[in-house]
Amino acid sequence: MYNEINEFLYPFFQIGFLLCVIFLVIWNRVLIVRVVKLRREKKILLESGGDEELTRAIRCHGNFVESVSLAVIIPIILFFQKEFVIFSFLALVLLCIGRYTHSEGLKNIDEDIQYRRRGMYFSRYSNYVSLVGLAFYITHIVMSF
Repeated sequence: MYNEINEFLYPFFQIGFLLCVIFLVIWNRVLIVRVVKLRREKKILLESGGDEELTRAIRCHGNFVESVSLAVIIPIILFFQKEFVIFSFLALVLLCIGRYTHSEGLKNIDEDIQYRRRGMYFSRYSNYVSLVGLAFYITHIVMSF
């Protein structure tokens, strides 16, 4: 019965995973464009020139790149293991929600710190889901000997 359910849901998790990857690529692009637009408006070529809004936009993109590049490694590994694709999907959904929420909270100078914090929590939960999936995968490998 488990195999039948897994066979039925597997394509949905695959598509969901790929849609999350597409979202992360697009959101990275949005953050880059946000920085470039502010640099052009304020005519600042390097650093932030002391401008708070530009500093926040740069940090939004920096935080995104720093966290996503590492957080997506384990879900990619799990994606190629049919039994554990659910973990990769859930981890990336949480990561997408977390990074979006965090960057939207950080972009405003008069920010609501709760919005930013919520984004960090979702990103942390994504890491937990990835690690649980990896633990199951390692257990699966050990048990198959």
